[in-house]
Amino acid sequence: MSAPAPPQASDRAAAPFAFGARIALVYSALFFFTGLQLPFFPLWLEARGLSPTEISVVLALPLVLRVLASAQLAARADRARERADLVIALYALSALAALAYLVAGGFWAILLVTALFAFFNNPIVPIIDSLTLSGVRRYGIDYGRVRLWGSLVFIVANLGGGALLAGYDVETLLAVLIGAVVAGALLAPLLPRIGPPRRPREAVLLGSPWRLMAGRRFLLVIVASGLVQASHALIYGFGSIHWQKAGLSGTQIGALWATGVMAEVVLFHFSRRLMGRLGAVNLLVAGAAGATLRWALMPAEPGLAGLFVLQAMHGLSFGATHLGTMHFLAESVGEERLGAAQGAAFVVGGAAMAVAVFAAGPLYGALGAWGFLVMAAVAAAGLALVVAAGGAQPHSAGRGGETSEAE
Repeated sequence: MSAPAPPQASDRAAAPFAFGARIALVYSALFFFTGLQLPFFPLWLEARGLSPTEISVVLALPLVLRVLASAQLAARADRARERADLVIALYALSALAALAYLVAGGFWAILLVTALFAFFNNPIVPIIDSLTLSGVRRYGIDYGRVRLWGSLVFIVANLGGGALLAGYDVETLLAVLIGAVVAGALLAPLLPRIGPPRRPREAVLLGSPWRLMAGRRFLLVIVASGLVQASHALIYGFGSIHWQKAGLSGTQIGALWATGVMAEVVLFHFSRRLMGRLGAVNLLVAGAAGATLRWALMPAEPGLAGLFVLQAMHGLSFGATHLGTMHFLAESVGEERLGAAQGAAFVVGGAAMAVAVFAAGPLYGALGAWGFLVMAAVAAAGLALVVAAGGAQPHSAGRGGETSEAE
C-alpha cells in the first residue's frame, strides 16, 4: 500500500504551540550530555584504569544494544498513543541508571551500568526524531532548524567540558554528565503531544525494521549512512586521548570538537536550501565523500591549524550524512512507519558503529593515527553504496515516496 503524500502547504494543520522550540529544548539536553560524553567519557574511562581494548568494549556495548533492543523500542513508538510519554518514561529510567555510575568501580561494574543506561537511553533519539519528522510532514517544520539547537548546545558542552577538564579533576565531569541526564528527564514532559503517527485510510500492515530493509534502495541508503557514521569511531573513541598525548590542552581539545559541530550547525541552518538544490541522496554523497577525504588526511600530522580545518569537515562527514538520511526517511516512508524506519536505521547504524568502535581500540593501539586510513576505507565503501542507491529506481513522488518491500 502506498503511503500518503506529504501535505501541501494549504492542507497543513496548525502546529501545537512552540512545537519546534519544545522539541529543541529536549534535543539540547540530549546533546549537552553527548557533547560531554563523546569527547571526555573515554578520558574518564582511561583515568579509571581501563585499557584501550576495555575502553572500546565499554563504548561499543551501547551500540550492540541498539541492534538487540533499541530498534524494537523505537518501532513500538509507532503504536504509542503519545510518543512523548514513551520518551518521558525512558528518560526517567535513564537518569536512575546514570546515578549508578557513582558507585561503579572497575571494568565490569562500569560495563554493567553502561549496558543498563544504554538500554533506556538509546531509543530516545530515534523516537524524538520520528516525532520531529511527523512535524515536518504535518506542519512543514524545518528539521534542520530544530535539530541545530542540539548541535549548538553540543558546542557549549565541548567548550565547557574542556574548560572543566583544565581546572578540575576528570571525576567532576562524571557529576556534570549525570546532571545533564537528570536535566533531560525534567525537560522531557515539555515534548509536544500530537497523537499517534497518522495512518492512511486503507488498512496498512505496520512495517517492522526488518520488513523495511527488504526495499533495495532503502537498504542501500541506510547501510551507506551507517558505514559513513561508523567511520567516525576512531575519532569518537580516541581523538581526545590522541590529542591529549600530543600535548593539546583540555581547552584546545574542547575547541576542536566545538569547531566540528559549528560546521554542522551552519549546514543545518541552510538545510532547506540545500535539500531543495541537492536532494537527500546527493547530500549523502557529499557527506560520504567528505568523510573519506577527512580521514585520509588525518594521519598527515597537520598541526593545530590543520586539525581545526579537518574538524570543520565534520559538517560534511556527519552533518550532511545525518541530514540526508533524515530527509530520505521522511520522503520515502509513510508517517505510520517512521518509528520502524528510524529503528531500521538504528539497527544498521548501530551494528556498523559497534564493530567499528570495538575495532578502534586495537586499531589505535597498533597503528595510532594511521588507523584513520582504515576509517577512510569504511567511508569510501559507504560512498560507493550511496552512489549505487542514487542509480536505483527512485520512488514515485505521487506515492509519497514510500519504500516498497518489493523493490
